[in-house]
Amino acid sequence: MDERGIIIADRDAEFRSQVAEYFRKAGYEVETTDSTVHVLCSILQKKTPVLLLGSDFDQKVSSSDLIHLLKKCNRHLNVIMVSDDMPLNQARQVRKAGIFYQALKPTQAGDTEELGQAVECAFKTYRAGRQQERMEAAMRRRTHRREAVQPQIASIPRRFSWLISLAVLIFGTSFLAVSAAQSVDRGGNLGMWLFLGFSALLLVAQFIPIFRIKLPKRIMAHEAAKEQAASPDEKSSH
Repeated sequence: MDERGIIIADRDAEFRSQVAEYFRKAGYEVETTDSTVHVLCSILQKKTPVLLLGSDFDQKVSSSDLIHLLKKCNRHLNVIMVSDDMPLNQARQVRKAGIFYQALKPTQAGDTEELGQAVECAFKTYRAGRQQERMEAAMRRRTHRREAVQPQIASIPRRFSWLISLAVLIFGTSFLAVSAAQSVDRGGNLGMWLFLGFSALLLVAQFIPIFRIKLPKRIMAHEAAKEQAASPDEKSSH
């Protein structure tokens, strides 16, 4: 994409030459044409940001339809319509199609100040739009990164939950062992402490997936079938 590119599309060869020379001296990359196909190809391939379009450029395609088509090729395109005298109805149509500015065609060789200012404003608008688009794209990328990182952070406690349960099991068992030893020293009941310790061990172990007691699938399916078969009988008895 040429950030300083201009296309001058007009059937008047003298006008094209005059305006092209002016903008080349101003530092722009200028391309001139009298072909609609050439304009479409340049806008589609090069993404030229500014187009100076003559109001009677194509006799077969209306200016409003052509502008609408060009906008489809490049939505960032700024079209400056250049005309001697445009009917009010046509002016409304091209404005509705999305032109950037409507300028009068220069009548003299040096009368290009209006076009120069219009082109300068068009490039400022183009650069501002591109900058805004880049900022929005950067914000979307940041949002996607945050959304991708949050599930990973949330999954960390799940990954280490079994370690927490294992630590509780180890500390609990150690505490019960120490308590049992102290109880024996004091003449307490060792059997009771062993029973309590074993029960606590089974209870805590259920929180650790690798130690969790699970019924076989066949038994669970059999029990579920029994419950389903029993429910219609209960309803019929009522």
